[in-house]
Amino acid sequence: MLIVFMNLIFSFDSILSAIAITDIFILLVIAILSSGVAMLVLADRVTEFLERNRMYEVLGLFILLIVGVVLLGESGTAAAHAMHDDNLQVKLFGYPLIPMSKSTFYFSVAVLFIVEFIQTRYQRKLNRAPKHK
Repeated sequence: MLIVFMNLIFSFDSILSAIAITDIFILLVIAILSSGVAMLVLADRVTEFLERNRMYEVLGLFILLIVGVVLLGESGTAAAHAMHDDNLQVKLFGYPLIPMSKSTFYFSVAVLFIVEFIQTRYQRKLNRAPKHK
């Protein structure tokens, strides 16, 4: 039941995003229906994978944190620019929050995945190694 509720929330978010991106209604309908079906079909597999590999759950949460920081940085600058008011700039400890470049964001995410992949393989190799007494 919780998965269905989460699917509804994310579907609503997707609908709002899609409305902002396109005016082509049929494309909007196809995207919403296909993403909803994909979430329902893949929910159990993703849950099983995350139960076996808990670190990927933490990795996903950390990526969400990075996305939040990126959005905060971009929103403050965008608001200040749109309203021609530098006081709208988001500040931390008195310093303006400067938007992170997309290349830095993608590089950070790639490094996180590479490190996690290497760590997971190494941990599995250690678990399979014979134990010496």
